[in-house]
Order: sequence, then C-alpha cells, then structure tokens
Amino acid sequence: MRQLVIDAGNTLIKGAVFENSQIIERFHTKGKSLADFLLAVSALDQLPQQALISSVRADSDSLYESLTDLGINQVLSFRSGLKLPIKIQYKTPETLGTDRIANACMASAIFPKDNILTIDIGTCIKFDMVTSDQEYLGGSISPGVKIRYKGLSSFTGKLPYFKKMQEEFPELIGTSTEGSIRSGVENGILCEINGMIDAYEQRFDNLKIALTGGDANRFSQLLKKSGIFVEPELTLRGLHLILKTNVEKS
Repeated sequence: MRQLVIDAGNTLIKGAVFENSQIIERFHTKGKSLADFLLAVSALDQLPQQALISSVRADSDSLYESLTDLGINQVLSFRSGLKLPIKIQYKTPETLGTDRIANACMASAIFPKDNILTIDIGTCIKFDMVTSDQEYLGGSISPGVKIRYKGLSSFTGKLPYFKKMQEEFPELIGTSTEGSIRSGVENGILCEINGMIDAYEQRFDNLKIALTGGDANRFSQLLKKSGIFVEPELTLRGLHLILKTNVEKS
C-alpha cells in the first residue's frame, strides 16, 4: 500500500510517498498556491490510498478537500486527537509544532530504549527531548542561519546582508566585516549546539543525538560529539510513522 505524507509550510510544501515504510518518491513546491503541489500529486504514477497532512497554512482545509477529490481514500489532518507512539508531557500541546512531534516520534522509534535529543537545524533550530520511557518533555527554539543573517541586516543601520556560503564554513576569526558576521552567525550556532548537547548530557544519561533539517549536514561534521545520528528525512519519516499508527489502529 502506498501512503503519502505532506509537510506544508507557508512557503514550501514537501511530500513523500511511502511503500513498505520506504520512501519511493519525494517532491516539493514553493509558493502560496496549492495548484503546483496538487499537480505533482496527480502526476504520480500510482495514487496513494492514504495520506497525512501536517500544515501551518491557512488553506489546510482546501488541501484536505483537494486530496480527497483526487481520489485518495483516507486523508488525515494532523490535529489533536491523533494517536501518537509517544506520550506528550508539554504544558501547551495545542501550540506544539507538528514537525517537532514527528521528529520526536521517529527518533524514539529508532532508539526505543534511550534518552534522545533531536536537533532540527532549519529555519529555526529546535531541540526536543524524548526520554527512554517514550515521554516527550519539550525543548527550545532559536533562530536558524537565514534568520540570523537577515536579523543583523534588518535591525542595524550599516551591517549588510549575506547569504550563507554553500561550501566553506566560516573561519573562527573574521578578518573583515563579512567574515566577522559569518563567524558570529555560523560559529555561534555551532557553539550553541555543542553547549546545548553538553547541558542535556549533564541531565540525561546515555543520551542519543538525532540531527535533521536543511542545515544538518553543514554542522554535523563540526560538532564535537561523535556518533551523532543524522537523518535528513526525520520529519517525513515521523509523519509516516504517525500515519501508520492511526490507520492501523483506527
């Protein structure tokens, strides 16, 4: 059986088709319109029978209706009431991002007997803690690479905006304004992640680290802790796990 999971943000909609718990196709579209994404779904060589939508968009209901109209038999929206393979101990679960939940669920499935810290390095940097008892405790959110570069330019009078370099990682000591900004942004993030890992390791024994997000590979080789599990598709795989949990037990 083929199953579709959708991670719909305000500017990017990601989709992945699973068969036998393996991703067999992935795609994404940019922009506010749903049309291109729905066209990509309709162009699949075989329409999935089940789907899960995780969305922060205002047109989530339209996406749900459109997928149903395409002929997908069972479409679920990630809302309260879905069964989860972990227990949520967050004080405000209604405000908890579904990507954070998905990351925690998948990491807990990969390391079911361990304490796990997931680190999602994307638009924001999100730390999320799951205990060996499969309890999600919470974590933290801070600005990611792009936000930090934009923030320095937006909130100062003279500092320019730079995009992150695609290949090189900034030197620790910047010898120009550009170099200083790049070091402050990216080495600052590196020190933040290393420091947070140290803090969590002081509190939790036998801690596993799962790294994901668009900038995960950029930072993974530079972190001082060895043995970090890197999975770029952690969120999509977590959404698929949640979909299976609900359709198999519904």
